[in-house]
Amino acid sequence: MRWLLLAFVLSLVYGATIKRECSVSEFVNIGYSNHDPKERADKVWGWLEESGPVCTKEQLTLLYSNLGSILGNADSMKIRTRIEQLYERATK
Repeated sequence: MRWLLLAFVLSLVYGATIKRECSVSEFVNIGYSNHDPKERADKVWGWLEESGPVCTKEQLTLLYSNLGSILGNADSMKIRTRIEQLYERATK
């Protein structure tokens, strides 16, 4: 029983320390699979908050350059500004 508890605790710690990756295809999928602009903007914002900080400058440039075609009516100054902030903080 102790081993089971230890395994559970270790899995929680390991899961909490896994670094999120920046998947441009995931971002594009969010944009193309949600038809409601408000829902699309909310999901993209969530993705930017979770995955954006680990994106490279090249990935952020790719996203920024294609926002109009990916987000459509959900494209906003708030999202563009957040990508610009992430770009300024990106190390690569």
